[in-house]
Amino acid sequence: MTLEEARSRAKQLNAQHHLKQQEEQLRKIEQDQDDTQRRYDAVLPSEFAAEFEIRFVRKRDSQTEQGLRKNTRAYVTWRAAQRLIVAINTDPSEWFYHTDRVYDYFWQQKMSLRYLQGVLRMANLWGFFFCRKLARPFLPIPVPRGYERQRLIDANYEKRGVARASRPLSPADLQGGELKLNRKNFNWLFLSVWFGLRPKEVDSLHAKELWRVETLPSGRKILWVFQTKIIALPPEDRWKPIPILYDEQHFALQIAESGHFRRPLRKTLRKHFGCGVTLYAGRKGFTDLMLSKNQSLENISVWMGHSSLQRTWRSYKQRRKFHLAGY
Repeated sequence: MTLEEARSRAKQLNAQHHLKQQEEQLRKIEQDQDDTQRRYDAVLPSEFAAEFEIRFVRKRDSQTEQGLRKNTRAYVTWRAAQRLIVAINTDPSEWFYHTDRVYDYFWQQKMSLRYLQGVLRMANLWGFFFCRKLARPFLPIPVPRGYERQRLIDANYEKRGVARASRPLSPADLQGGELKLNRKNFNWLFLSVWFGLRPKEVDSLHAKELWRVETLPSGRKILWVFQTKIIALPPEDRWKPIPILYDEQHFALQIAESGHFRRPLRKTLRKHFGCGVTLYAGRKGFTDLMLSKNQSLENISVWMGHSSLQRTWRSYKQRRKFHLAGY
């Protein structure tokens, strides 16, 4: 056998070996999928799961009475609940007696408290639906409290790459990045810093029906912004007032009226302000900005659209920053 023939033969054998490996991998994937499907079918009968999705996971299309569309968030939560149900592998009528197994699963997955509460609600809904179908008793798994709650919170914080609350963005920080940012991006952040708006509320300033300006008899202007995030209140109670008190806010109002602003990319914020800054950075700094100007926390809470002072103090006040009246 010549050298060229040997090389050709080696290539042929390598190709056959590679093809055999691919076939084995595909066979293993199919086997794993079959095993997974069998585990799902054992605790999530397909006919029950299909009816559950139609009743509780899908939503009716607003344009057609009969058409059904998928709700993305609900389906993500439902898939996570399915993984939980398969992992505990216990009849729903017995879940209440195995609550610790459910909490241990959440601890292993290092889920955030808010997300696991949604998954738990969906799983309990399935348990109620399944047990009602089979005329069995059902007790829902309670939301974790006390030690269990703290254990789950600690596990989530220890998770690598866990999302943290944004660092605040102050007017001084924003001024330092003015020459580096696109003008529209800078204007968007300026609106966020001086009005304390949520990212979607800043974007909504492009829609004239979602905000308005009221001029009081004294000449003071009030910016009214519709809170699209608040869905539990009637539309007339979802408007929040923000008084225009400072020159910077008058300038921000001109920006809103011009429409010359655009949401920056997250990577743009990280590049110019650091990894801890997100689109909520301006809103995170608004409370301390207004406190530094001797405004009361009660008023600031109203301007931010919060339902309680505790929400403003707990989530938006910087703990290491203080303000002395008159200084």
